[in-house]
Amino acid sequence: MQTYYFDVTDIVLYIKNETTISGIQRVALEVIKRAVGMLGSQRVKIGMWDKGSHSYLAMDADFLLELEEFDPDFLAAALLGRPVRKVQAVPEILARYRNHRTKYFYHWLRANLEEHRQNHRYFEKRGTTLERWVLEKEKARKSCPAQPVHSPSTSMQKRVPLEEVANPGDRLIILGATWGLQDLNAHLIDVKETLEVDIDLLVHDLIPLVAIEHLADDFSETFYRWLEESTLYCSRYFANSQNTGRDLRRFLSEVNSDLPINVVPLAQALGDNCVGRTSSDFRSQLNATKGVRRSVLNMTKTPYVLVVGTLETRKNIWRLAQAWQQLIQDPQVEPPRLIFAGKKGWYIDEFLDWMKASGNLEGWISIAEKPTDKELAFLFHNCEFTANVSTYEGWGLPVGEGLSFGKTGVVAANSSLTEVGGDMVEYCNAHSISSIRDACKRLIVDEARRAELEQRIKSTRLRSWDDVTNDMLGYLN
Repeated sequence: MQTYYFDVTDIVLYIKNETTISGIQRVALEVIKRAVGMLGSQRVKIGMWDKGSHSYLAMDADFLLELEEFDPDFLAAALLGRPVRKVQAVPEILARYRNHRTKYFYHWLRANLEEHRQNHRYFEKRGTTLERWVLEKEKARKSCPAQPVHSPSTSMQKRVPLEEVANPGDRLIILGATWGLQDLNAHLIDVKETLEVDIDLLVHDLIPLVAIEHLADDFSETFYRWLEESTLYCSRYFANSQNTGRDLRRFLSEVNSDLPINVVPLAQALGDNCVGRTSSDFRSQLNATKGVRRSVLNMTKTPYVLVVGTLETRKNIWRLAQAWQQLIQDPQVEPPRLIFAGKKGWYIDEFLDWMKASGNLEGWISIAEKPTDKELAFLFHNCEFTANVSTYEGWGLPVGEGLSFGKTGVVAANSSLTEVGGDMVEYCNAHSISSIRDACKRLIVDEARRAELEQRIKSTRLRSWDDVTNDMLGYLN
């Protein structure tokens, strides 16, 4: 019986530093969970590269079925054996530093100092109040146990070397971002040759090669070498969109490889924890706000347009902000606010300087940094529409996620974004501020146009993670 080993190496590295999920890790977790559910834990395992022992390790994957949303503590306990502590033991303004001990300690001391100074403005700028900080700090002191809290279901999984369990003809499927791990590349070549295991690789995009201007200098060279070396161990490639498939085919032709490429478009959904389109009863509305930071709730007191994704130049955040500046000066428009939801990326110093100098465009723009799954669901559910005007995307998960909440959006007509948005969104030219402005204006002032697009969403069967997993497993069988 053929066994599938899904790689989680990048997830292991990710949870060592991050507390919120990114698109690539979301894809891997959604697919692996469903593969376990469809084929069972006897046929679906997970694997990871352990740099310390210089070996590839395999383990059971059924614990992932308990993962309802991205939980770094749960994953750290299962994959790394770390202690799990109650999330409520962390004050709101320190949540982003939970996995960074030095930063956490520094900001804990800083907040205590500002509390001593009775500096209310310090806490208000961070979306809370001095009084709330005091209450949360006391709650953290009482709820944080002297010993780590473990759940039997999240104890570290038993790990064994892949060579002890894998058989010829088994498959190792890599869904994450491993292109910075040169040691892993070399080991995978050995795995293919000595264990006769077929290796399949999902390519999310070729941004380091087709949008070099948005990345640090050494990234593109490292990515090129990684992708070229992958031809030495890959049996097949998966591409997450037709556009990525075309880019990948061009690359493989350049390095004289004719390995097969199967296109498996990603989902147009946030996941099983999606708030949904019809949760309008009082209990659902009450539950929707639980676990949402006060700073995020404060941003949503007035109508807003939502932009989800890492804040970086490729996301075209500068042009979108300039388009918003023009909209608020247009006497024919009563614009909503603009909320960017994501972590801060590279090359945005000038944007942040402009935001600071303009007072966040006089309050018209807000940043919800590192939102949780719960907060993303809340933001999607309550926005007027979404905006994704990136200059290039491998897929464009936030566009589909908006659709899954019944929300249309302003979307750039480039790369794979038209594959995600179909005829359910308003398109624009990502390189034209006036085009972005006009597309946003149409959705703001033309209620009939927005209603038309929202009706198309309701009548369309959106692609699910079950569809993605079924398609991928179909190619693997």
